[in-house]
Amino acid sequence: MDKALNDPDLQRALTQAMTGLRSRRDKAFESFDFEQGRADLKRRRKANLERLPELVEQFKQRLESVGGEVHFAKDAAEARDIIGQICWNAGSGRTGRGRMVVTKVKSMATEEIELNPYLEALGMEVVETDLGERMVQLTHTRPSHLIAPAIHLTKEDAANVFGTEATVEAIQHHARDSLRQKFIDATVGISGANMAIAETGTIVLVTNEGNADLTTTLPPVHIALFGLDKVVATLDDAVAVLRMLPRSGTGQLMSSYVNWITGPSRSADIEQSLTIGVHGPREMHCVIVDNGREAMRADPIFRDALTCIRCGACSNACPPFMAVGGHQFGHIYNGPIGLVLTPFHHGLDEADLPNTLCTQCNACQEICPVDIPLPRQILEHRKKGRKSLRKKAVLGLWKRPELADRVLRAGAPLSGLMPGAPRLARVPYRDRVTPSDVDGEPLTIFASCMVDRVQPQAAVALERIATAAGFRVGFPKGQWCCGLIAANAGDFSGGAGLCSSLVQTLGDSKGLIVTPSASCFGAVTIDAADWGTAVPDGVSSRMRDSTRFALEILTRRPELVDPNRMSLKIAYHDSCQSLRQLGLKSEPRRLLELAGYDVVDIPDIANCCGFGGTFSVEWPHVAGRLAQWKLDAIAKTGCTVVASDNPGCLMHIEAAARSRHIDLRVAHVLELVAEHLA
Repeated sequence: MDKALNDPDLQRALTQAMTGLRSRRDKAFESFDFEQGRADLKRRRKANLERLPELVEQFKQRLESVGGEVHFAKDAAEARDIIGQICWNAGSGRTGRGRMVVTKVKSMATEEIELNPYLEALGMEVVETDLGERMVQLTHTRPSHLIAPAIHLTKEDAANVFGTEATVEAIQHHARDSLRQKFIDATVGISGANMAIAETGTIVLVTNEGNADLTTTLPPVHIALFGLDKVVATLDDAVAVLRMLPRSGTGQLMSSYVNWITGPSRSADIEQSLTIGVHGPREMHCVIVDNGREAMRADPIFRDALTCIRCGACSNACPPFMAVGGHQFGHIYNGPIGLVLTPFHHGLDEADLPNTLCTQCNACQEICPVDIPLPRQILEHRKKGRKSLRKKAVLGLWKRPELADRVLRAGAPLSGLMPGAPRLARVPYRDRVTPSDVDGEPLTIFASCMVDRVQPQAAVALERIATAAGFRVGFPKGQWCCGLIAANAGDFSGGAGLCSSLVQTLGDSKGLIVTPSASCFGAVTIDAADWGTAVPDGVSSRMRDSTRFALEILTRRPELVDPNRMSLKIAYHDSCQSLRQLGLKSEPRRLLELAGYDVVDIPDIANCCGFGGTFSVEWPHVAGRLAQWKLDAIAKTGCTVVASDNPGCLMHIEAAARSRHIDLRVAHVLELVAEHLA
């Protein structure tokens, strides 16, 4: 992991590629309604899943009616055997003609079943014809991205691989020269399929290089390998995929090539077609592989993952992926979708370590063109995965509030001395709160463990704002943690236990329950049900996040703000949970503006500070890289104060700034509002 973080060429390649792909994607959707397209495609993909066995059979019948052959493989080994036998049969007449050449179009399905080494062991020359895949093959590595396999390599790396000048033109020219004869010599061409249309028996290939045309038309035999999930009902379903796939993956309105292939050549003169190489292959075989897909379809939590169209957008949006790349963040399938697929295709052990790299920032689901709940699915695998000693220590401590109280109090005086470590409050909020003397409507503060122990000033600010608005503030001292830290680490039972204790404590309170921690608000009102905690309506219906609560107060009572306070520019950091789970985008900005501040957006390349609960404990260097990107982005605003509504983010950013000796005030939104009260 550290090797990836400390490789300047890799870091340059990843950041340029990820930011470029995201920028082009955003531009491509300016001319097409993403939400509408996503809803339509999701509906179609889910409908296809309901009828999948029927559609697969229909595809088989249609393809066989035009001369193609369909083979079914229950797992990777069976798929390899089937393809190996087809290739062997195709090359049986090649005695004395040297090794049989097999050309390939880029296909993650062939990577999934590890086809290349299998065919090479049978004595065949396997040639990847996609430029990126060819580079990966020649460097004896694996693809580092679903759609851009060599995204980890720079132009200079490509030049070294091919022995050319470091120009795009020279690299492309070399690829054409070196591959042209391979296309002509090939006995078998192997491809994947982006879609397989049941009503016509047609496979669809979406590419940006002409290699797919040559691979699927010049050799006498064409084999297409794809998963069950690629079968769609109709041409309209395929078009719906085409509207979203290029835009989401590469930021193109349409990819350079879309191949529609229905069966083998129908030429009457097969020998002539093979001689001039323009009429297509005499054999077409479709190998449809299960390899765990039916198990996914039967699982209500993971079923949605089969609607994936393999655009790779989730990887492009993932902050840790941009920091370390696909070779670290995955096994064969990488990125967020890879964390979900790998346990079904290759076993939980292969996904165990990469799974811990997810920060649960929800960026992957936000950008997904079929709205797959990837963060929730990743957590489901994480429940069964390993937990490091560091993570176990934190979770074990957090489950014992009395012990945690003693440890945190003892460690507070020393916490600020360690570079990069969180600074604990010497006096927690629970020791500062005083009985309210306001005779008004009751209000209960749920501080959250982070605010209580790290940022008590945020709870003090909430108390001041609520008191100024006429509320009688209370704080049940039996409260501790909502359970989010445990649940995000994969310990759902621990999270449920903590949440249940909190709910019981808050259940005896009166009036609104307001928390300065947006993520904890989301945990109790949204996430807890997944952990097995039933939060009574009497608690959930009374809970409010502090941003919306304070905004409502200042909107109704603007006189609470001192009109003579000097305006100050504030850089605002959107926490992942606030933005993507709770939809808090305009609200914190409006709140700060009502309080008399000028708000500046942060032009961030990662859009995540890197905290992620125990993620920052388990992967401190990766978390540190994300924090550095955040600090760099804040510096570009020229602001000396950064605000947010998430205590975890604020703690992480403050620690990163302090370790780098950056003069930056890191404040909760409520603190800034309270400072401008009349």
